Amino acid sequence: MSPERTITSRNLDVNQLRTLSTIMETGSFRRAADALALTQPAVSYHIRRLEAVLHGPVFVRTRGRLELSDAGEELLFYARKILTVNDEAMARLTAPRNDLRLTIGVSEQLEDALQDLLVGLTRTLPRVTLTARIGASEHIAARTAEQETDVAVIIGRSRGERSRSLGSLQLAWYAHDAASLAAGRSIPMVLPAEPCNTRTHIVSALNSQGVPWHVAYEGPDLAGLRAATRAGLGVIGLLANSGEKWNLTPVPRGMLPFHPGPVPVSFIYAPGTPADVVEAAFSVAQTALRQFPLVDEPARAPRSAA
Repeated sequence: MSPERTITSRNLDVNQLRTLSTIMETGSFRRAADALALTQPAVSYHIRRLEAVLHGPVFVRTRGRLELSDAGEELLFYARKILTVNDEAMARLTAPRNDLRLTIGVSEQLEDALQDLLVGLTRTLPRVTLTARIGASEHIAARTAEQETDVAVIIGRSRGERSRSLGSLQLAWYAHDAASLAAGRSIPMVLPAEPCNTRTHIVSALNSQGVPWHVAYEGPDLAGLRAATRAGLGVIGLLANSGEKWNLTPVPRGMLPFHPGPVPVSFIYAPGTPADVVEAAFSVAQTALRQFPLVDEPARAPRSAA
């Protein structure tokens, strides 16, 4: 039999790593000691222990400010990664057992954001149990008002105290055969059934330009609208990233006399939703929408001096 071997593990101490990270965040040993409720000698001891691991200094001497050595820079990089995982694990493992249940609603046109919403909420809210509803923005908004949905991302302008703007998304025209859109002829439109905020926006744009148009197809679901467009029934206005994703053909610029313009997107939440859940979900929703063609708000011109 081969002789037994002793395996010696070498581990970094999380408390010492947190001390190093806090020193760099606060800018001094003294402020780090205050933030961590430690004495300054304890902070210095933690750094000495880390120096023993590095077999060299964590900091280099400079005039008036802290500066990490090359090895200290590398150690800080790993310290922050280790602390992130440690804190996430502790948040999950020590969370109250009464798990949070959260129902989120998403407009059908924003369905692609659902995956990022689920991932973000799972990471942000420990032990959350999620349910999702996808549908027309108006139906999602009604369910949220009736507390059947807790938080939601919908197409439409923010209204009321439980609604926040997420910006605006660019729309574009799509049609199977743009050559059929001859100037002066009534434009055949593929429209969502009422009530629909996107339909209201598009109809308003059409009427404001005074162009002739008629409804060639209308339906309650996005799958039917896409099929009608691919079948050549008419023109549809959808988010500007919809063409390649759903095999729709963009109408070339100039074929229609105007652009459909941007449509507002809002975050809404039900009465009684905890404030911390609202803030977490709103932040996650902002991140999830970055994959869409967001329209920047126009910058306000500075006031001239009196």
